[in-house]
Formats: sequence, structure tokens, C-alpha cells
Amino acid sequence: MKKLDQILDPKTEDGRSYYLHLREGDMPGYVIIPGSPERTAKIAANWENVRDVAHSRHYISKRGVYQGMEQGTTSTGIGALSAEICLNELKKSGVHTVLRVGTTGCIDPNFENGDLLIPVACIARDGSSECYIDPEFPSFADPVMVMALAEACERLGFRYGLALEYTAGSFYLGQGRPLGDEPDSYWPSWAKDIMPDIEQQGVKVLEMDTAGQFIIGYLHGMRIAAVLSVVAARKNNNFAYNNGEEKACLAASEALKILKEWDERGEFGR
Repeated sequence: MKKLDQILDPKTEDGRSYYLHLREGDMPGYVIIPGSPERTAKIAANWENVRDVAHSRHYISKRGVYQGMEQGTTSTGIGALSAEICLNELKKSGVHTVLRVGTTGCIDPNFENGDLLIPVACIARDGSSECYIDPEFPSFADPVMVMALAEACERLGFRYGLALEYTAGSFYLGQGRPLGDEPDSYWPSWAKDIMPDIEQQGVKVLEMDTAGQFIIGYLHGMRIAAVLSVVAARKNNNFAYNNGEEKACLAASEALKILKEWDERGEFGR
């Protein structure tokens, strides 16, 4: 990769990446990217030999060993905008495979809080990927990583499903949540129609991050996928706090281990 100057590729005074504070080689090639900084500790709870690598703003990076495999985790913060920075700097540190762990709303009544959903493709309304590509550009998970996630959930006995996702650049109005109960609260017709429209399109998952991450990761030449725990069963009007989060974290580490085994055997062209 051609070396960029300090304006185009900012660094800290000691030569680390500007936001993540990473040097090349600080992280292993396989990294789990949760949104929440606190979730990095839950991911690392499944590892041995855990080491804190860097902490800058809401970006926390750790690495450790899961059943003999070196893995890393870096938090992205909320939304695709924050993740865009994270993916860029992870790539420059030598990371080639990233797996998002997050929480999600679900509009399929067949899934409940605590179930895991694996997005295979997304409708991109994230607000960040449009800075990179035209609206028609597809947002999709790496298919081999999707297979590894499904295999991990099978081995662990977790209830899961594959899903089409709608990624919004908003938590409230953009996901069909009114701004208030008052009669004069802003509540445009298009906001009322979001939920019935995407349900008719076969969407199961509704959150803020994944579409932009898929597109930006792909354009960086990284393999990328996601596993999401349901915390808001929208059809059943049931909200739970961090339900299934530990399962998603464990499934992610197991999936990366499976993927690395496939990579080492040269399966699926890797």
C-alpha cells in the first residue's frame, strides 16, 4: 500500500493510528468488533492470556487466546460513522477478518429476545456508506463467515436464524419510534410507514450498524460478517436488556476458530 502523508493518514506523535492507537501487528488477523466498549470484556471472558492493547475514546482493543487461536476485539462505538474509523485503522494494523457482535430489533414474530440472528444482506440507510458508494451498491456478509457462524451456533446449541437487515442511521425516528406522545410531536408519514414497509419486504432485523460495516469492510478488502442478539422483539412489543449478549460473544469466537480451521485447510478458496 502506498504510504500516505500525515494529513491523509493521521498518526499519533509516536506513530500509532490516530483514533485506535494501534501499530501494525498489535492485533491478530481475526478480530471481533462489538459496538459497546463494555462488550469487549464479555468477549475476552471466553479467552485465555487476555491483554489490553489500547484504549482511546470509545475504542477499546484487547487480544487473547480462544481454544488455542489468537483473537482480538475492538469496540466500534454506535453507528456506522464510528465504525468507519475503526475498520480503516484495523485494516492498516494488519487485520483481514472482522466479525461484528451486536444487539438488534427483530420484526419476525418467530424469534424472541435472546435468539441470535445472522444478517446475510442489508438495506443500507446507515448514513455513512453513502460517502463511499452509490445507493445501489450491495451490502452483504462474507458467505463463508455466515457458514462458520451457523456452524458455531449449531455446535453451541444456540437458537439462530439468517436474516435480511434494514440498517438505519437513526435509533428513534428512523426506526419508526415516535419522538413523543404529544399530539403535536413530529411524526411524518414516512416514519409511520417504515415498519410495515420493511416487513413486507421480508426484513427481519432492524438496527444501526451492520450495512455500513459490510460495505466499508468489503471496500477495504476485509472479510466481514455479523451475529446479533435480539433485544427488541418489535412484533411482540417485548424489550430486554442485553439478553443473549453472552451467547453472541461466544458464538463469534467459536465461528472465528472454525473459520481459521477452514482457512488453514484451504477450503472455500482461502
